[in-house]
Amino acid sequence: MGQTIQRRVKLIYPPSLIDEPLLYRLIQRFNLMVNIRRAHVEATEAWLVVDLEGPPDRVEEGLAWIQKQGVLVEPVEQL
Repeated sequence: MGQTIQRRVKLIYPPSLIDEPLLYRLIQRFNLMVNIRRAHVEATEAWLVVDLEGPPDRVEEGLAWIQKQGVLVEPVEQL
């Protein structure tokens, strides 16, 4: 098995994307392991703090893809 990395990020969804299954698509499309660490979801706002794990290129491609969909990605410092 190849090298894997883990990145913790905060995904901030705009209201127009809250009902879209973007996390599911991220997992399926890029074959990443995702662990939801924290979440806040309401009708008009949503954010998730997630750990993404996988090959470095797939993690970076996945993050670029979800940003292109309109989700703001912020790095989170891991303690």
